[in-house]
Amino acid sequence: MSPRAALTIGAILALAFGLALALAPIQTLGGFGMATPPEALVVSRDIGVTLIGIAFINWLARDSIGDAVRGILIGNIVIQILEALVNGWEVATGIIPTPALGGVVLHLVLAIVFWLGLRRA
Repeated sequence: MSPRAALTIGAILALAFGLALALAPIQTLGGFGMATPPEALVVSRDIGVTLIGIAFINWLARDSIGDAVRGILIGNIVIQILEALVNGWEVATGIIPTPALGGVVLHLVLAIVFWLGLRRA
């Protein structure tokens, strides 16, 4: 997979999830079986706007080459692997409900997408 394709996929998904978490946190968190106390809404919106920022970085870096694109792809891989580990641990310990395992799978798939892009960078 080309770095451009990997960053495009990453940008689209980060924007979609970012908008959902920022603009509709109750519905988004509820879809993962999570409660939505006020503190969760604050964190959800914060994560949402961070994802929107990552979406813009990925989108604008699609045509980059060399160290710049490799750095962005590696950063995306690190984010996805750490998110998968953290979310997997949270499900395993009962901090978040089992339906959130779908997010772990998505993070692992995205890590693979970015790794495939890195191989061609």
